[in-house]
Amino acid sequence: MKNKVWLMTATLLLFTAGCGKTDLTESKINGDEQKTIESREMEETTEKDENASGEKKTVTENENTESQENGESYTWKDVTLQFPENWKDRYVIEEDENGFTVFQRASYEKGNGMGYLFGILKDTEWYPDAAGVSILGYTDDGVLYELAVPTDVSCDVENETVLNEYQKMMQQSDAIVKNVKIDAGNLHMDADQYIIPVSMIMTLKTDQLVNMSDNDLWLARNEIYARHGRGFSNEYLQSYFDSCSWYEKSGEPDTFDESVLNQTEKDNLKVIQEAETAYADEHPYPKEYKTGQKIVADINGDGREEEIRYDVKESGDYAGYFCVLTIDGTAYELCECAAMVTPETECFYITDIAEYDNSLEIAVLDDGPSADYVTYFYRYDGNTLEFVGEVGGFPFKEQNDGINGFTGQNGIFGTIRTDILETAYLDGYWWYDSGARKLEYMDDGVHKYQYFTPHKLYVDLPLWKSMDQTSDQVTVSAGQNVFFISSDAKEWIYVRAKDGTEGYIHVDGENVSNVGRPGTEVFSELNYFD
Repeated sequence: MKNKVWLMTATLLLFTAGCGKTDLTESKINGDEQKTIESREMEETTEKDENASGEKKTVTENENTESQENGESYTWKDVTLQFPENWKDRYVIEEDENGFTVFQRASYEKGNGMGYLFGILKDTEWYPDAAGVSILGYTDDGVLYELAVPTDVSCDVENETVLNEYQKMMQQSDAIVKNVKIDAGNLHMDADQYIIPVSMIMTLKTDQLVNMSDNDLWLARNEIYARHGRGFSNEYLQSYFDSCSWYEKSGEPDTFDESVLNQTEKDNLKVIQEAETAYADEHPYPKEYKTGQKIVADINGDGREEEIRYDVKESGDYAGYFCVLTIDGTAYELCECAAMVTPETECFYITDIAEYDNSLEIAVLDDGPSADYVTYFYRYDGNTLEFVGEVGGFPFKEQNDGINGFTGQNGIFGTIRTDILETAYLDGYWWYDSGARKLEYMDDGVHKYQYFTPHKLYVDLPLWKSMDQTSDQVTVSAGQNVFFISSDAKEWIYVRAKDGTEGYIHVDGENVSNVGRPGTEVFSELNYFD
């Protein structure tokens, strides 16, 4: 077994979503055999002393790095990076047989591995749960090139100048990594567009999947079929894979020939299906029930089951509806807590937002004034019914094209509406505060589009590589289809072209700042509500 040291320090947010997930990573450094490559020349005496000790080899800048007009180029085995010019004399690199790690010099010189920015590692095993791990690329013979980023601030926070420099270098690290060059045969650089990039070449183990959500397992199972061009009757699945640069639909689901799957894929389908079954057994909620149906469930955790019934009736007056929840014979009019505009009359749910406590919640659905769906949650403590809060959309598989919005760990993914460039629905996140017994909306600045619509480009479109209008750009040619993948729901949209080119557009009112033209002159098929 390899000696692995896990460095878990500052978060580098990769603002991408759809076609897989971007996780953070772990850095594997063999401390007994590490060598240091510094970005500035060291004194000759220091180099001689360190080489003689056999503990650390110091390599001067010119030995592994090459000065370029726009910065320094660094090569480790078959991996090459280009550092910005303003990084000169500001970074240090540690390397071993597994890879290398880049540090901020000002923090690194204080010791204890401070200043950790990122690392690139070469491996032959897939670690889905490693903190801070994502795959940059992989080869057909199972070699993985992994990105390692910190999960907490790892610099001299007491020195404001050093801290500011570290934060700027972290922001630039994303662009550096995205431009990495790997000299390997049969290399795939679209790993971030897969849930399990290696499902075609590596046999999965049960313990590799135990911490994956039911949504990720569902997508991972279907991406095995999608690799071979299968079409999908599920609208979400079809739009999801359409947005992946590697996907080309070649047939309908009922005509798909499973003989095209290799044995590794067939074995992995079974492993994933078993994991899905195990997840469903371990997470029985939410459960759907019919309105007017009397059910029994221990919803307050006192060991005794309550009798529960939900009824929706038209009132015949201005109020519109009576939405009555009856628990152990006591009736509660829900419209007194929440404005039920067009309540769903067919069903309601028992949920378990926080699986570690003993209480369950009752959820009722409302279509809203104009298909602005909302779910209302209530909690019963044995004596009174409390309004917990609301979540945009219907976060239930039956109502949401197979997507489960419940994390089981106090979180719910619902929907928010945006009118940036077009009207669309994005993922929103609500957190259940167990102390206050309330749901709170949490905005982390990254929202995945609910569905991915192809937009044909009318003009050449330069994309910024980060949410910065001074950052480097890459251009997508007119005539291509592009997809809106995620947004900050304010002014930035992350775009992916069908050829795999990705980057950001900035929206100023109706205009796309990248080209200074209205969105309708740049993209086809923009949708507008109301």
